[in-house]
Amino acid sequence: MKKYLASVLVLSLIIIQFAHCQSIGLKGGLSLAKGTYKYSMVKQQTHFFPGLSIGLSGEVPLSESLYLNSGALFIKKGVKRHIADLDQKIPVIYLEIPVNILCKYDFITWKMFGQAGLYAGIGLSAKSKRGDDKEKIEFGTELGQFRRMDYGINLGAGVELDNNVQFIINYGYGLRDISRQYDEKIRNRVLAITVFCPFKELVYLIQSL
Repeated sequence: MKKYLASVLVLSLIIIQFAHCQSIGLKGGLSLAKGTYKYSMVKQQTHFFPGLSIGLSGEVPLSESLYLNSGALFIKKGVKRHIADLDQKIPVIYLEIPVNILCKYDFITWKMFGQAGLYAGIGLSAKSKRGDDKEKIEFGTELGQFRRMDYGINLGAGVELDNNVQFIINYGYGLRDISRQYDEKIRNRVLAITVFCPFKELVYLIQSL
């Protein structure tokens, strides 16, 4: 299953980069991570904490209303919880490759769309912060380390202006337990609010400055 998912993601990236994309550009915005945390099978309360999401994105038309969207995004995920009057934050930075199907329909002079798909994330850095204490978390197969690969489901919606600029809200639902700590389970959940701007619009904005 993992090999199949990875193959689909790589193939989709190749299509995005080398096919005649209708739109390709920069995508960035706010990420609000609220991962789930369980210890000894007891689910603990977690809280939102903000981060950034930025990278490249593009789409290929499949029909008049359906589009294949993919890209490569740097995004902060992780968990924030409250322990003994102190907040513990476990931020994890990923290089994420989403593969979404968009369904667009006309709305006045704009377009509205819904999207659904899969993502795979490669962990780049992780650490634990509690008060003044900071600890780097390694990726690997040993007890106490994190699994480097994450994967899950994307669900979102947005609006596209007539210049192809998009405003998007997306929820990423992680399916994999990323912790190898004994009796600890952490799964990523993140709400991302982003803007996609095609390169042609970026060039126009720069020239008009």
